[in-house]
Amino acid sequence: MRTIPPLILALAIAACGRGAEGKSLPDVTLPTLGGPQSPSLATCPTEKCFTVVVAPWCGYCRRGTPVMIVLREWLARRGVAMRVIVGLAGIQDVKAYAQEFGPESMLDPEGKVKVTGGVPHFYVTDQKGSILKEIAGMPMTNDPERFAAYFGLP
Repeated sequence: MRTIPPLILALAIAACGRGAEGKSLPDVTLPTLGGPQSPSLATCPTEKCFTVVVAPWCGYCRRGTPVMIVLREWLARRGVAMRVIVGLAGIQDVKAYAQEFGPESMLDPEGKVKVTGGVPHFYVTDQKGSILKEIAGMPMTNDPERFAAYFGLP
């Protein structure tokens, strides 16, 4: 069996989760399941924000929903805001799936937040919405601490 040298492994992992230097989340507001519009995605109420885009038809999103719900509370206790955007489907399906995440879930059936590489799609941003890290795909863990560490969060 061949082993992967540590340097090559580290470079491969870094390439998968590289930041999107110079990019920001769009300056858009989205309706929330609870009714009011969300603040702009180009801002963040904490030093860092963790934003996830999911879709009702996505099996990986559905499988990861329980850990994302726990992760939101775990991150909040550590001063990191987590935003969940449910989209890429008809409004009824979007609303039904958003209920699993709660009334602050953002609704994006029109796809205002563009994702490349599929869903779930994760962004770590700063207070001004600048993207520090962008990753498509679900980490293979149900542990909130490991999940957060995968994205470089506390």
